Amino acid sequence: MQVIGKQRGFTLIEVMIVVAILGILAALAVPQYQTFTTRAKISEGLVLLGPVKLAVVEYYASHGRLPDVPGNNTLALLSELGLNVSAVSGAASGSFAKRIWWNNTEKEIRIKYGFAPVDDKLLYLKAGFNASGQAFWTCYAPGKDGIPVRYLPSTCRA
Repeated sequence: MQVIGKQRGFTLIEVMIVVAILGILAALAVPQYQTFTTRAKISEGLVLLGPVKLAVVEYYASHGRLPDVPGNNTLALLSELGLNVSAVSGAASGSFAKRIWWNNTEKEIRIKYGFAPVDDKLLYLKAGFNASGQAFWTCYAPGKDGIPVRYLPSTCRA
């Protein structure tokens, strides 16, 4: 007489259910991860601005006004702020920030990014000072040319 042993392992339906659950989790996680990595890349431009922001505040403390350079010449601005400037054409840039420059008319720093999904999109940092002369920076994305809100770092979201 033959004894039938206890069945071991998974049935096909159990494996299919596990695969379906993993697929759903991956479908939810991948877009969130892409948004997170895009925000991190955008933050690079803000980090690059640290020395420039400090120099602008020091300039304001010494002169009682924001820097005023002809046109939007960032190299002239950096030189006026006392920062070491190489003869680079245009302005500062990073791995993800395509161009960083000072807009003399609006008295703000502008960043243009060069990677998908925010290729050629802009982020602005406007300098401001309260009544006691304390500096603050307002970060915003301008209209249709600006970075979509979902990609803005938390410091730039209102």
